[in-house]
Amino acid sequence: MEHMLPKGMLGTPRRTVVVGVAALVLATILLLAYLSHYRSSVSGATSGVAVLRAKAFIPRGTTALTLARKNLFDITVLPKEQVKDGAVTDAAVLHGQVALDDIYPGQQLTAADFGVTATSTALSGSNDLLGASKSVGTMRAMSISLDEAHGVAPQVQTGDRVDVYVQVNGSAGLLFADALVLAAPNQAAAGTSAPTSANYIVRVPTKLASRVAFAAEQGNIWFALRPQRDAKPSANNIVSADNFFQVP
Repeated sequence: MEHMLPKGMLGTPRRTVVVGVAALVLATILLLAYLSHYRSSVSGATSGVAVLRAKAFIPRGTTALTLARKNLFDITVLPKEQVKDGAVTDAAVLHGQVALDDIYPGQQLTAADFGVTATSTALSGSNDLLGASKSVGTMRAMSISLDEAHGVAPQVQTGDRVDVYVQVNGSAGLLFADALVLAAPNQAAAGTSAPTSANYIVRVPTKLASRVAFAAEQGNIWFALRPQRDAKPSANNIVSADNFFQVP
């Protein structure tokens, strides 16, 4: 009977098994590759994108430097389908730019929201001078001439905050704290292309403007540069010759 079968027939079952096993292995590899690709595609479709979003109201003309100094934005991860076209994912791309329109809390920052165009050619058009919330319209810009020691020059820059101390009639003390330097010497005010000045242009509450003027004419003024963040309340101690050596 064996001699009646075609030559090589006895090896056919073994080859069939080998071929079947190889096909199964190949199918398994292809399935695993497909599942891996599927997971990657699903993960890519559902993974979030880190974008910059406004934490507070950002007035038109606010510089990128002011955004960073005042911590006006945060980084939020959003699903891809919620990310706006041109959404800013890196604050560095805004360097040297200003907000071209008002930006509201929770709004994503986009490239279209910023540009290099200043919003005003005059200091009177500065959003920093206008103020915000309850302070809107209550501030005035005053020019103060100080030497390097009194003005902490050139370290005090446009946009910095300072405490203003005065000395009049033998007494010295804090006049007001956290004053915004609208423009440092030879620097333009933020968000404007206004002419520069050799003096410091400081934002002053209207109720203190006359005191600043008096101190500038009749006494001396000092700036104390505040840190950009985490500044604690300033001490308001009146110092004179009578209490100079007393422990605060």
